[in-house]
Amino acid sequence: MLLDTRGLTGITAIDKTSRTVTVRSHTTIAEMGAPLWEAGLALKNQGDIDTQTIAGAVATSTHGSGQSHGSFSSVLSACRLVDANGEIRELSFDKTPDEMAAAQCSIGMLGVMTELTVQLAPAYHLHERIVFMPLDELRERWDQLLTEYRHFSFFWMPTDASSKLYGFPPAKADFCMVKLYQETTEEPGQRPLPSNERIDRSYRIYPHVFEPNFHELEYFLPVASTREAFEDQRQFMLRNLPDSIFPMEVRFVAADHAWLSPNYKRDAVVISVSGKPGTNYWPYLKICDQRLFEQGGRPHWGKLHFMTGERLASQFEKYDAFKTLRRRFDPAGMFLNDHLAGMFG
Repeated sequence: MLLDTRGLTGITAIDKTSRTVTVRSHTTIAEMGAPLWEAGLALKNQGDIDTQTIAGAVATSTHGSGQSHGSFSSVLSACRLVDANGEIRELSFDKTPDEMAAAQCSIGMLGVMTELTVQLAPAYHLHERIVFMPLDELRERWDQLLTEYRHFSFFWMPTDASSKLYGFPPAKADFCMVKLYQETTEEPGQRPLPSNERIDRSYRIYPHVFEPNFHELEYFLPVASTREAFEDQRQFMLRNLPDSIFPMEVRFVAADHAWLSPNYKRDAVVISVSGKPGTNYWPYLKICDQRLFEQGGRPHWGKLHFMTGERLASQFEKYDAFKTLRRRFDPAGMFLNDHLAGMFG
């Protein structure tokens, strides 16, 4: 059964003092930008895509990039949901801390979220710079870029044709498209900017439109292994051409305390690899999955992965506690499908 929640949209309350917004679950991230801005507030961080619903983004720990910024799960401070018995549950860290830590990243297994309260930041402008640089230069400047910018992420191109697959400008093999964001007090249009730079409201800078021509697998690894993990994956992809012609994306996310979050209690580097629908790239992705998992990788719940209950128990210290709480909210497994039942049943 697919539950259609399109009637549950819109902001119900904005609290400027506590910097929070309460919003119905099917409201998209894009729909929140302008109303929050008018109230002098903004989402703390966003990813490349803003068409997800806020409930879906929270439930899967969807994220942007920045070593000091967490995922959407990390900013959820309260929620209302309907459990399998039809009971309305009001969850908050003040009154139900364990339930909230589970609900922050629950993949829909605790019930139907109808309303969410999210922590915000004061409204801010971003200065975006998109820079194409050879890998050797990126290696040399890595630490500087990571610490100097609010948001540092990049796409590494394994072939000369890779950039076109994501709709990027042409880039040679072993070049990187580097995204650099910095907060600024400068207003849009205040001065002429190079063609690779923009200044605008934060919610206008973050989104990017991708061609729907790939399936993606994404794992979060301990940030201490960042460079080694990237270099290892790069070498593996070069050995497996042409299966691995899509760019590899590298991002950074701060630790949080959501039980099933891939960032639970640890800062992470996020490595994303893709394959082309309609081709037999599954053996390649399964090998990527195994290699990244063996390096301590945890999956992005909204993308491809090959996790099992045994694997999850080894990577998530709150795995058993979540399963116990899930059974209390949903004893008959109403909110489990075949995919989730194999991991959490």
